[in-house]
Amino acid sequence: MKVKLIVLLLCFGFINDAFGQVLADKKNQNAQDLYEFHIIKKKANNTSAWIVLSGGVAMIVGGYGINMSGGIIDNDSTNNKKGLWLSYLGGAVTLVSVPLFIASGKHNKKAKIQLENGAVGLGNKFSFSGVSFVFSF
Repeated sequence: MKVKLIVLLLCFGFINDAFGQVLADKKNQNAQDLYEFHIIKKKANNTSAWIVLSGGVAMIVGGYGINMSGGIIDNDSTNNKKGLWLSYLGGAVTLVSVPLFIASGKHNKKAKIQLENGAVGLGNKFSFSGVSFVFSF
């Protein structure tokens, strides 16, 4: 029994090492690639944030609408809490949009930093800074 347990533990140890994930080496990216990456992430986060925010607001409005119409449909004005769960869920979904807007802003700042580096937009791979003198004869 002890031998089987030890062999089983050793197998789990070797299987864990054998099926480990291989990480790819990081590539050096130029400013243009980093700018495009951050702009794509900014647009994706911004779009998803607006979708989540509008969905949350729609849930809140729908929940209040169900609460307000509950007494009219059933002729029972005492039980007006039927859509309250939808309003709470809409509030939670609306709060989820805040981190998405924050992430969008962070990617926008990182994209602006890449723009300040210089080599963006013109296809240049290098940016040079210095002083030059021009003499025309």
